[in-house]
Amino acid sequence: MSSLKILCLGVLIAGVPMGVGAQEEKKEKSNLEFGKIQDLQMDLVTVPDSVGSGGKSAPVVDDSKATQEGRWLRIDVPFSTTNKFTPEVKFKFYLEGYEKLPAGKSPGTEVKFVVLTGETTYRDVPAGKKHFAGVFLPPAAVLRFSAHKPNGEEDFKGGRVNLKVEAMDGGSPIEKPFDLHGDKEIGPLQRGGKKDAEWNKNPEAQEVAGALLPIYDTPFWPKDYKRYPQPKKP
Repeated sequence: MSSLKILCLGVLIAGVPMGVGAQEEKKEKSNLEFGKIQDLQMDLVTVPDSVGSGGKSAPVVDDSKATQEGRWLRIDVPFSTTNKFTPEVKFKFYLEGYEKLPAGKSPGTEVKFVVLTGETTYRDVPAGKKHFAGVFLPPAAVLRFSAHKPNGEEDFKGGRVNLKVEAMDGGSPIEKPFDLHGDKEIGPLQRGGKKDAEWNKNPEAQEVAGALLPIYDTPFWPKDYKRYPQPKKP
């Protein structure tokens, strides 16, 4: 091979961008990833009879559906981990809600947009393809924060409200959150979706922190303890 050809070949090799090989390599997969939207379980449920049986009777209130015997909103979001054990994973939930305003509070406005939040943390999570991170909204709160229409609580059950979940793996944030209506142009109640991706941080919304409870703060614990990884209490 002539010296000229060797020189030209060397120039071509030297001219290859250093990042080409790296770009061709498959991006390293995150240890924690959220599951598919269709695997989300979001439903209105009552406390199992075996939990509620015995003990003192429920108080008499104007709306019996608002007592602990009423329907709880249960939200179970799927996720997977690949490491043999993950020391700690933390989730923060954001749920779209609407609260009825007192008469005369804001003329022309009957309900206020709120963002219900809550956190749950698990420890020593073993590798698994379908774990669940779960939170609960108590019966009274279900009725209080579904004031956008009559029987609005059914929108919680049907997933016709926005739900977003952020995750932390050992203190490091997971890049892509779980967003129930994130792939749509706009959510069912005209919030969320691609046009309103930061709906949960809307300055007009009132955040109701701690409204969504971890399982150990509900009557479903410890009956459903096998459903989730080991919870870590604050």
